[in-house]
Amino acid sequence: MAQKTNTQQNSETPLEAVENVMVTSHMTQDLKTAVLVVSVVANLFIFTAWLALQVTTQYDTQIANFLFSR
Repeated sequence: MAQKTNTQQNSETPLEAVENVMVTSHMTQDLKTAVLVVSVVANLFIFTAWLALQVTTQYDTQIANFLFSR
């Protein structure tokens, strides 16, 4: 009698392999989304500060002291 040999190197089934790839893909996408959200928030803060400095000169001294205080 001929014995059946397993041709797969891993012990996981093809379905498990697809699920692992999907999980990794979702984690990668979630990481990219989180980095983009943090970047957008930081850019909005910088833009808002720049806009406040351009619109009025009333708070220039206070902003400069806040940013460059020792």
